[in-house]
Amino acid sequence: MTHKLYEYHTQVNEAWVDHNEHMNDAEYNRVFSDATDAWLAFLGLDVQTIDRIGYTVFTLENHVMYLKEIKVNEQITVSVELFDYDAKRLHVFMTLSNEAHDKCATYEVMLMGMDTEVNKPDAFPNDIQKAIDNYAQHASIKIQPKELGHLIGIKRK
Repeated sequence: MTHKLYEYHTQVNEAWVDHNEHMNDAEYNRVFSDATDAWLAFLGLDVQTIDRIGYTVFTLENHVMYLKEIKVNEQITVSVELFDYDAKRLHVFMTLSNEAHDKCATYEVMLMGMDTEVNKPDAFPNDIQKAIDNYAQHASIKIQPKELGHLIGIKRK
């Protein structure tokens, strides 16, 4: 059985466009954050479940690479791949593409599962862990993209 990566779809809102007439850099984080929330809901951790079980996921670190401009009203898609995970952390890689399937941005993020009752890291609940395990079986990165683990620096010749 072939599985697709989870995809989050949205359209570039006029309010997200800056004076350069393309999507502002801060709005990429908005889109990736919304994609993260939607993916977590897909795995079973929606807002109602978070409230009911007292468990959520926090972002610890992220890195965005801007590869191609995106203009107002463009339809965009974020696909979600899992690079690594353990009992309470997810190392996720997302790719934002336009309608022509051009890679416009990438997002690398480390997420941490949190017990909201004590506000401390904790292992994923069993049903969420099973959903993560299942997702990892078909949506783990097989070939590491060049953007994953990218370091910022000026290349000297």
